[in-house]
Amino acid sequence: MAEIINLRSELETATPMMQQYLEIKSQYEDYVLMYRLGDFYECFFEDAVNTSRQLELTLTSRDCGNGKRAAMCGVPFHKADLYVGKLVDKGYKVAICEQVEDPKAATGLVKRDVVRVVTPGTITDNSLLNETVNNYLCAIYSSEKCASISFADISTGEVFATFIGGDDVCSRIKNEIAAYQPSEILVNEVNQITSSVCAFAKERYNTVINTGEKRYFDYSKAKDRVRSVFPKEYETMTQLETTLAVGALLQYVRETQKTDVTFAKELNIYSKGQYLELDINSRRNLELTESMRGKDKKGTLLWVLDKTKTAMGARLLHSWILKPLLNPVAISKRQLAVSDLVKDRIANEDLGELLSIILD
Repeated sequence: MAEIINLRSELETATPMMQQYLEIKSQYEDYVLMYRLGDFYECFFEDAVNTSRQLELTLTSRDCGNGKRAAMCGVPFHKADLYVGKLVDKGYKVAICEQVEDPKAATGLVKRDVVRVVTPGTITDNSLLNETVNNYLCAIYSSEKCASISFADISTGEVFATFIGGDDVCSRIKNEIAAYQPSEILVNEVNQITSSVCAFAKERYNTVINTGEKRYFDYSKAKDRVRSVFPKEYETMTQLETTLAVGALLQYVRETQKTDVTFAKELNIYSKGQYLELDINSRRNLELTESMRGKDKKGTLLWVLDKTKTAMGARLLHSWILKPLLNPVAISKRQLAVSDLVKDRIANEDLGELLSIILD
């Protein structure tokens, strides 16, 4: 009986197909590589062992060369999104490898390449998302004394950024993380600030952390990316750190989506004093969006107020509660809009009926 290999390092001689797999996998070491073979996406070696355990799939094997067999598990291609969603929900990053040429026209082995990457912060499939809350990707550029942090929900096109300076940089970043609750974070380097922030995000929100991603934080490239996507906002950006944080986020989206950045609608750069800053303990004790015991919505302020008719409205209300306004003019404008609808019950009901049929 042929020996089954679980580790790539144990392979001495590889078949042509396995050589192709290994070459592509070497470019996506931190990802679960799903390699298309016929009607299945297959995982091999370490990916197969781990994926079979996480998804409760049968672990099989395939000839990999020199009379040995590679550990293998697979999923049907037409149900791949279901399994990819489960892996991403568990905090994994997945690379989808497809045939990129017609098998009939191929000479020898059919050419394959990664055509899509799915990470916790770059999900766009509605079936994998909770429509009532935003799914944020976060980028943090941090030095010893200051930092900039940016957030993007690529499914809605919302992008936010802020600069943080002073002695309380670390605690203020944690407060921002608590407000947005990102599912994935990029950081330029591991230092005293980012190590504390990332440990907090991972423990509190099970956030996937990408550390030491310096290549995303090149200033000349970041500047060009931000200018091309947000030309108006770029002219008003005064902090180098903010340009780096937003630029890194845009580049990461471009690489994972394998396309130009088209999701972004507008960039909202805000500063200290624009929103009420609430620390993590205040948010928890006030039970704004999740209860202290069950960490669910029932019994919270959001649960009391949420009478929204659309997923868009639910996300907006959620963000308003976690980031209350401080500007009296902006507060009055919002109150007047609410007051008009409260006073005109017929218009309120008609508007609610119209909104209820609107989808994302």
